[in-house]
Amino acid sequence: MTFLKSFLVLLVMTFSMDRCAPDAPHQNSLDPSSPGYSATGALSGRVLTLTAPYSGIPNALISIPRNLLAVFTAPDGSFLIPNVPSGTITVVITRSGYLPDTLHVQISIGKTQNIEVHLDAVPVISQEQVVTQKIDQWWPGAVYNATVSATIVDADGSADIDSVNVLVDTVNFPMAYSFNSRNFQVTIYSDSLPQHDLQWLVGRSFVVRARDREGAVTMSNPFYVTRIIESEATPFYPVGLDTARASPVFEWNPPQVTFNYSYTIQVVRIDAGNQTVVWTEPGINSTLVSYTYPGVLSSGTYFWTIAVVDDYGNSSRSKEAAFSVK
Repeated sequence: MTFLKSFLVLLVMTFSMDRCAPDAPHQNSLDPSSPGYSATGALSGRVLTLTAPYSGIPNALISIPRNLLAVFTAPDGSFLIPNVPSGTITVVITRSGYLPDTLHVQISIGKTQNIEVHLDAVPVISQEQVVTQKIDQWWPGAVYNATVSATIVDADGSADIDSVNVLVDTVNFPMAYSFNSRNFQVTIYSDSLPQHDLQWLVGRSFVVRARDREGAVTMSNPFYVTRIIESEATPFYPVGLDTARASPVFEWNPPQVTFNYSYTIQVVRIDAGNQTVVWTEPGINSTLVSYTYPGVLSSGTYFWTIAVVDDYGNSSRSKEAAFSVK
């Protein structure tokens, strides 16, 4: 009997202590009642180039504007944003030189959502310029033109460049790639201008426009014609089929201009109506009025021209001066 009473007393005391003891703390981050619970997940991924071989784009900004969260990508294009509130979020990816991208991503509590983004590199325009040229000739007369050139590169490869053109006022001129100069060019002749006069270009802005296959468009800063050279140097000797020695001394009268310039002399051989350039010498000092051919010309018929070239590359070429070598 005594044993039974002792057992009942012990049972009652154990039950009372159990009722009075505090609940054990919860440490499960997925349990809403846990102190460590957070209704967030994480966002990770990589930002890559648009075309293969896909490489990471560093320093791209990954932002979640609604939650004021943002990080930059690592050198390999990877990133991680922790503690992103769950639900559907808007992710904005930006990088200088690329078109921005926007994604809508679902974030689950306690999970990391991985994404892969491919950014389109926009064309980059540089070294844009316009150079004018006057080419005087006996027939059919002087010809005027302007050559527009620009270097266009695209990080997604040259094949991604869809079109390049130059806008002059309201007139549009398509540009084509030149393998010789490794840039995009177009030569505009005076006959193709509204007033059939190259002077129409003076004071009007030139803007190069490049578009890639994904539709990204880049516009250059405006640039302008610097000069149209009308004055020219005039050949003095040999001219009019003069007989010259095999190493002729070319003589000329200088142009009447006040700007800095140099000369370019060119010698062309004529064989049965066919013309072959045999010598071109640019960068001749403007103080000279004669220049000796540095080689030996074989017997035949030739003509030579001399061009005035300013510091911007604008030029004015003389009429042809014919001579012969016996």
